[in-house]
Amino acid sequence: MPEILETSFAEYIAAGLRDVAREQGFTEGLYTLENESGSNMGDGFVGQLLKVFIREANRELVVLCKLLPDNELRRQQGIALFERESEAYMDILPLLLKFQREKSLEQGMPIFDNVPRCYYAKTTFDKLESVIIMEDLRLQAYRMWNKANPVDFDHARLLMTTLGRLHAISFAMKEQQPVEFERCRNYTDSMFRMMDEYPAGSFEKMMVGMCNRAIDSLEQHDTFRREKLEQFKDRCVPEMMACVDGKAAEPYAIIGHGDCWSNNMMFQYEDDNQTLKNIKLIDWQLSRYASPVLDLVYFIFNCTDEELRSHGYHRLLSIYYNSLGAHLRNLGGDVERQFPRSAFREQLKQFGRYGLLMSMMVLPIICTPNDELPDTDTAMEGLMKDITTGDSGVEFIYGTTEKAAIRYRKRMAGCIRDSIRLGYI
Repeated sequence: MPEILETSFAEYIAAGLRDVAREQGFTEGLYTLENESGSNMGDGFVGQLLKVFIREANRELVVLCKLLPDNELRRQQGIALFERESEAYMDILPLLLKFQREKSLEQGMPIFDNVPRCYYAKTTFDKLESVIIMEDLRLQAYRMWNKANPVDFDHARLLMTTLGRLHAISFAMKEQQPVEFERCRNYTDSMFRMMDEYPAGSFEKMMVGMCNRAIDSLEQHDTFRREKLEQFKDRCVPEMMACVDGKAAEPYAIIGHGDCWSNNMMFQYEDDNQTLKNIKLIDWQLSRYASPVLDLVYFIFNCTDEELRSHGYHRLLSIYYNSLGAHLRNLGGDVERQFPRSAFREQLKQFGRYGLLMSMMVLPIICTPNDELPDTDTAMEGLMKDITTGDSGVEFIYGTTEKAAIRYRKRMAGCIRDSIRLGYI
């Protein structure tokens, strides 16, 4: 049973709920608010969820409030990401969806509408306050994939099709409404703003530790790949920054989701509970204007395994590209002119290493079952202590239990082998 919480809210949360209730036609003074915890262990890394019931007479609206953690350190580190997600839901996504809607596509024609409804979002940076109020997709039978298991081909195919349509809107709007699209060009990466909260040089130190751990996933006799990664180790952070630079991806940069791993998407199924029906992309905290291939390699390297990639990698890229081309054509564009296959291949060559870089950070978390996750507050405080005391072995304490470590070594070694095989590093 979910934990029932007291129904008093901090004023910034209450203000958002009052705004939603008013917009949804509830009567001031006659509706009530009740809430309970809205997330399970392992659902969210940067925030917490509160499920709120707005009730009046026989009517009820259920919403999810996404909030910053209570821990002060994590609030400081997470506020930039919440500000980005607020901007995504209230500004950038509505801009893109309005452009698509104004195309008046024929009924039944595929469109991108794969985001939850957001009723309200506001972030106040100086007060470290943020609330994002959205629909609860679980009421429509959406559910998450078990993050500890690699995603199968059908789920990966659905995501590739969806990303193709999302990216197509940027390509079309960029060409047809350049003045309105200009706001998107300034939508630069937010992760490195969050890293400003770390002491100077500490993120670089953390990445060296994570790269060392990745190297250790390889067999001792695999000297070729070990040496490849050793040469790469001290360049991890500048390489990441180069990958997320939208200007470096021009003229092909688009608005992407930015954080495409399995915990940030929810799937809906047919009545047989197995056949895929739909997908929604959640958690837009790393959304940015950058190369379209970042979303693809982030997901494929972190959420599939080496076996699937051996036969499915290029198939998934083709599914994405065909979806992009079809939707771009429906929006009045031309993929062969605006993003030819030769340019797609060049973008993969230039930015494909991003998949491996993110694997170093994300795979330890993905490979840790929810019931073995460490307390996030303790983990972050331990990390910061290691950083500030100059510990050379800085890393998250994820993926260290026996079960998680076995999964991590297998998945990480596969990512390294595939990155080298594909010529990304």
